[in-house]
Amino acid sequence: MVYEVKSIFDKEKFEIALSEIMTTTVITITPEASAEKCAKLMVENRIGSIVVSDQSNKALGIITKENLIKNVIAKNANASSVQALDVMTSPVITAPQTMTIIQAMQLMSKQGIRHLVILKEGKLIGMCSDTDIFKVVPQLIMLEQEYLKVIGDNQDTEAMLDLAGYCDDCKEFTEDLIFHEGQYICANCAPVGLLENDA
Repeated sequence: MVYEVKSIFDKEKFEIALSEIMTTTVITITPEASAEKCAKLMVENRIGSIVVSDQSNKALGIITKENLIKNVIAKNANASSVQALDVMTSPVITAPQTMTIIQAMQLMSKQGIRHLVILKEGKLIGMCSDTDIFKVVPQLIMLEQEYLKVIGDNQDTEAMLDLAGYCDDCKEFTEDLIFHEGQYICANCAPVGLLENDA
């Protein structure tokens, strides 16, 4: 399941693609492999997830520590006899390598996940975790604070910014967000008279 997510932060300074921060050495396992083997690989490689793939390098699913706890340990199952196929989460949430960091954060938050499988032309080429993103997020936060400060200092910009993203109020996606009183909102959620005053 490949997601393309638009973001309110699609400005030049925020266009850091996942290809620049993703892990290119992805540990994979076959669907028939045991949960025990998955756990051992995760420990040996100090990783939090493994991609389940077929012979053509197509991502079939993902196994995280949470999957092992929920589907093996909590059920008191024999890890050596349970297959990866029965433990993995599928379909796996994937993203193109061109997706920006901010877009990835939005997608992870919306889907409630911590890992994204990165594809190029349908093939597995990398993995991006929330940890990978957190390594660069402090810089993005500082840039965003400066961005909002500039907006706040310029009263003329508290109106239509021609940005796409999710409304902070109704959570619906729109192509035209409005920045008002520290929030990004859609036209439907904007206070009465705001758009008229901007016009």
